[in-house]
Amino acid sequence: MTDTGRQGWRKRYGVALMAVGLATLFCVALVGLTALMIWQNYRSAQAATEARAVSSAHVVAANIEWMIEASDQALRRIDAVFMNKPIQSSANTIMDMAEAVGDLPIGFQYSVYDETGRLRLSSVPNAATINVSDRDYFREVQAEDRTIVSRQLQERVTKEQVFIIARRIKREGNFHGVATIAVPVRKLVEFWSSLNLGRTSTVGVIHDDGWLVARYPLAPQSVNLSNAPLFSEPYRSQNNGFYHSWISPIDGRSRLVGFWRVNKWPLIAITGIENSEVSDVFWRTMEKEVVFGLPFILLLLIEGVAIAALLKAYIQRNRQLELALERNNFLFREIHHRVKNNLQAVSALVRLQPIPEQSRREMAHRISAMIAVHEHIYQSDQFDRVEAAPYLSRVICEIARAYAGQVEVERHLEDLDVSRDQALPIGLIVNEVVSNAFKYAFSAERKGKLIVELVREEPLLARLTIRDDGPGFDVEQAATGMGSKLIAGFVAQLGGQYSIDGASGTMFTMTFPLDGVT
Repeated sequence: MTDTGRQGWRKRYGVALMAVGLATLFCVALVGLTALMIWQNYRSAQAATEARAVSSAHVVAANIEWMIEASDQALRRIDAVFMNKPIQSSANTIMDMAEAVGDLPIGFQYSVYDETGRLRLSSVPNAATINVSDRDYFREVQAEDRTIVSRQLQERVTKEQVFIIARRIKREGNFHGVATIAVPVRKLVEFWSSLNLGRTSTVGVIHDDGWLVARYPLAPQSVNLSNAPLFSEPYRSQNNGFYHSWISPIDGRSRLVGFWRVNKWPLIAITGIENSEVSDVFWRTMEKEVVFGLPFILLLLIEGVAIAALLKAYIQRNRQLELALERNNFLFREIHHRVKNNLQAVSALVRLQPIPEQSRREMAHRISAMIAVHEHIYQSDQFDRVEAAPYLSRVICEIARAYAGQVEVERHLEDLDVSRDQALPIGLIVNEVVSNAFKYAFSAERKGKLIVELVREEPLLARLTIRDDGPGFDVEQAATGMGSKLIAGFVAQLGGQYSIDGASGTMFTMTFPLDGVT
């Protein structure tokens, strides 16, 4: 295929292929957005389940704290019933005990044991005589004067799974017996059902040494859970939180576990939500979003096809505008190039005229400043703005080359863009002031220094300073010259202000707005 054929093929099919490509990109983006939405929904479902596990553990912790605090207060009242009397059963003692623990929840059972661990009093009807001296909680209370919460155990009278809250009874500082309240583990079913965490969820309480205190669904016996992530960093140092994929040693199920430490007691409330609950929440959310989102997706697809058609027309229109813009830029470059050539021809004609050398030179410098503007414009393709630094540098260098003498020229020109209409007056002002400096301050090949500075003083205000170390001059006498009149006219055209100080050397200062508006 020839180059002409390839170009024709590109013109004919290029826009269509671009439109198809953009439509494909839109579909890919839609699929990616859908995948991102699915992932975000799953993460949201997971985050919601995590938050729910922690908040449910908080509820369990608050209720367990209340149960233990109420039991501890009841145990204190039981201790007060006996005062200095021996621990034994009597009608009055039983009535006083019933009154002391009357506000405990239904199902809680109290018992009193003597210093040998023998059962003396119990709220369990027809309780048999038993001995609990072999129980861990009895030995702990016997050794320490503090309220003890036992691990889960089977109550010897009722054979029910319970955990014991035990408190020492002492007389004259000596161990005298133990008062206990047995909390049925089945009481946790009230928390489990109210939290509604799912049919395979669990709620429980464990001791800070890892032993299970209570759990629902019921565990056949207490187990040691000290290998759970809860007892390793970073969870060990956290008051509450959650961890994933804990496989329960009781039923073998993998769950998301939320935990909350019970205030003032060495206990931790836990809730377990099976991982399938996260998927259930996710799919319920997805069903709702599909019902509402599918019509929207179809609408997006239809709009994508319409956008592709509009895009094709838009690209064709843009191509036409680009061609027109390129042609206009070409014409602008050609105009400025021709103006520059015409000015160069005028400069050549001036050099042929029989006029004084000084006048010829001044006129040539002014024309050169005009030429520099047009050359800078068509070479940079910036038709509305002119970079001041390179433009003024060229004007200054051309003047310096035209005069003899060893003059050091310093240029401190900030990178400023000026409008096309401002560029020519600024260049002519610099031409006049610099030419005067070379003509009068550095005449007779005198050595010296010339400094030209252009800076931005405010966002829309610039300052031009030109100073030399020459002998200075009479400002009032110079104001009547042609150069001074040109300078005044150009400054007025810029909408700026200027001053000339000729006392010690010569310093010209001009401020002007960068937008060219006074």
